[in-house]
Amino acid sequence: AQAGRALAASNPDRALGTLETIEESASRTLEEMRAMVVFLRDGAEPDFAPQPGLADIERLARRVGGWPLVDVQVAGDFAALSPGLGVALYRIAQEAVTNAVRHARDATRITVHVADEDEQVRLTVRDDGAANGTGRTPPGYGLVGMAERASLLGGSLQAGPDPDGGWTVDALLPKGVATS
Repeated sequence: AQAGRALAASNPDRALGTLETIEESASRTLEEMRAMVVFLRDGAEPDFAPQPGLADIERLARRVGGWPLVDVQVAGDFAALSPGLGVALYRIAQEAVTNAVRHARDATRITVHVADEDEQVRLTVRDDGAANGTGRTPPGYGLVGMAERASLLGGSLQAGPDPDGGWTVDALLPKGVATS
């Protein structure tokens, strides 16, 4: 919301894209919270809406609204990927792109690359923004949540300033993980 407000005067189109992303994320989070409350109250299985997956990662580019440019590349055959792993890849990509839009100073491009690496899937999200100059990880739970999600699936996640400039999030997840 702060990014949208800051951009409203100088770049209304980008501000609108930022606000649309916030609205979609908030709506999705509210749906997930309601399902969790129902589950906790009566012990019945919640009725989840269809979850996004690997095939939906390309939609991230459209959600940003055109600035910065989001380039999505998916290389490999992921037909046998479990739905749970697809959701994890999508959520990590979504958070990484959201962080880049929100925090990368002067970024013009965000690259999302998903690659088949034998028994693993590598997800790399890079932006070309200016380094924040502090060398410290930004506050918040987004990076922690992405790392926890990767770890729960037996994978790993590294995030930090890229030596060539910008910020990189690199997740490596095993394909054979049993998820629903």
